[in-house]
Order: sequence, then C-alpha cells, then structure tokens
Amino acid sequence: MKKYFFFDIDGTLTTPLTADYPESTREAIRLLIRNGHFVSIATGRMQADAWEVAKTLGIPAVVSDGGNAVTIDGKILYDEGLPLSDCFRMMAETDEEKHPWAAAPYNRKYRITRTPLYLEKVKDRYYETKVDRDFDFRKVEAIHKIFVACTKAEVHEVPLHGLPHVWFSADTMLIEPVHKERGIMEIQKKFYIPDEDIVVFGDGMNDLTMFRKEWMTIAMGNAKPQLKAKARYITDRADEDGIYNACRHFGWI
Repeated sequence: MKKYFFFDIDGTLTTPLTADYPESTREAIRLLIRNGHFVSIATGRMQADAWEVAKTLGIPAVVSDGGNAVTIDGKILYDEGLPLSDCFRMMAETDEEKHPWAAAPYNRKYRITRTPLYLEKVKDRYYETKVDRDFDFRKVEAIHKIFVACTKAEVHEVPLHGLPHVWFSADTMLIEPVHKERGIMEIQKKFYIPDEDIVVFGDGMNDLTMFRKEWMTIAMGNAKPQLKAKARYITDRADEDGIYNACRHFGWI
C-alpha cells in the first residue's frame, strides 16, 4: 500500500555532527520511490535551500519554511513569510545593541542586519549577511526568518509578540514558522491521503507539531527526548542507518 513519507533534514536525513547524507539514507529514498511511495522533505529551511537538498537526493516534494511553503515537482504551491506586523513590532522594540538581529526577506540564504554588532556576536556564517545601517524593514514584502543574537537565558529580553522561535545555535535564536504539519496537511488534502498512510521522521523540537497521533511518527535515535516521547517508533541514529533500518523494519523497502 502506498505511503506518504515526510523527512526532516538536519539530524534526520543528515548525520548530527557532520551533516552528511549517509549512503543508506540515499538508498532508502531510492527504494521508497521505486516501490511507488511518495517522498517529501519537511523542514524549517527556506524553500530554495530545501529544494536544493531535494534535488540532490532525488526527492520530488518539499514542505519548507516550517510549513509555510510547499513545492511539488519543482512547482511552488505557496510560499508565505512570517506575520509582518508582529515582525515589525519585534524588530522595532528589540535593543539592537544588546540583541542585534538579522532578517531574511528573500527566498535565499541571505540576511540583512542594521548593525555590525551582529557579526561580532554571532559565529555562524551559514547565511550571507549584509550590514545595511539604512535597512528599512517596514518596506519589505516578506520576512522568512529573523536571527537574533540571544541565549536561552536572555530570551525574556526579546519582545517576541507571539512569534515562534527555535534555537539555531547557543548564541542565536531563530524566529521561524514551526508548524510543519500545515504543509503536510496541504499535501494530504491535495492527494486525499488517509491519516494512516502518512509517515513522518524527525529528531528535533521543530518536529513536534508534525508528530500527530493520527500519523505514523518515527523518531531518530538521536532525537530530543520530548520527540521520542511522542513517537510511535524509535529507530537508530541518523548516522547508524536509522532511516534505512526503519523502512526495512516496516516492510516499506
């Protein structure tokens, strides 16, 4: 029977430390597709970033932007940003000297900050970062993510106004959508998929919302304890053939 698979990327498709795609994972994906199953990514990454991963692995569909975008066979069904009014309030009210931020207004790995303090405080260089002291965030048409120089102990100092957040690293709070289930449910409606035919794999806190009791939920061996507690099945670590082993266990490949 055809199943519909949704895989997180980081720590699920990739190994936790080296961020490699194990050959066993690539083989599992090839076999799932060959056996007639539907395979999709479900990630917090931006659409353009996630689609590059999908092409690398031969995956035809992507739920990206934490559920705010869906792409199938290269066609973007929708791609939305964060609530602009809440973003504007948050950025206007945040003390940029203590917690400088960088906003990602476009569908690519590019962010803009109004102060060089951001680059001094934040170590990661995953996104290209431009310092523009005259950046008027109120004039952008969308904001996909906001990176804030902040630790968990300081989170109360940032006026979030209800915006969802996860931790990009120890020194960076990442404001991004965290409802991957929304994108999965859009695909579910499009293809009239019964709940029992949906299978999700994940490892992190931003996977919690897609670990619904109606779906088959599989946590990686390296997953957070809170996610394992919600999972129907716990497989091996991503770097110990976890995806391949789970798919073999259930007879999907």
